[in-house]
Amino acid sequence: MNILIVEDDFRIADMYKEYLLEHTSAENIVSARSAAECLEILEKESINLILVDIYLPDMLGDDLMEKVIKRQPYINFIVITASHEGDKFRRMMELGTIYYLVKPVKLDKLAEVVNNFLERYNELAEATEVNQEKIDAYFGNSKSKADEFLPKGIDPVTLKSIEDAFDIEEEWTSSKLGMHLGTSRTTVRRYLEYMRSTGKLKVTQDYGDKGRPEKKYKLNNL
Repeated sequence: MNILIVEDDFRIADMYKEYLLEHTSAENIVSARSAAECLEILEKESINLILVDIYLPDMLGDDLMEKVIKRQPYINFIVITASHEGDKFRRMMELGTIYYLVKPVKLDKLAEVVNNFLERYNELAEATEVNQEKIDAYFGNSKSKADEFLPKGIDPVTLKSIEDAFDIEEEWTSSKLGMHLGTSRTTVRRYLEYMRSTGKLKVTQDYGDKGRPEKKYKLNNL
């Protein structure tokens, strides 16, 4: 497995590289500090996975992804960025991003995401025959026993995306999280209230400048 890190800050790129070499089964990791350097490396080396920042000195990451996909349509991307913009997130998903990490990135989370990809990649490469169970597992749609007991209106995939948001920020309002995920405030509030009812979240009231209260949700670290 060959990984390319596209990050203009060489210190961050080196940190990612060292950690991934130690905590994943990646065989070769190289880095590029610009979109142009990324494209040059792709001409010379066989790359399976690209970790790409959105804000590069010579091109936006989504524009770079479009260029790469035209040349190598089967390459995979994980986006690592400081952007919290819902539009940017949706754009990256439309381009086929397999995961989206917001800076500052926890290194163990990065390794977890890469290892999950490597596991699925290797399973796919070795598969001579598939059944629905294997297909569901590959796409992350296999149900755990915990999922079977979720109440009506609570989808495990949406629930997981909301749980993951608390790895990015410690505290969310339903409106802010809805904008981040590109989901309605009403839908997000339903999931947040469910997480509160299970004891995973605690709630405080924010009255804001105009005195209109809005709930703030935070992990309940007991």
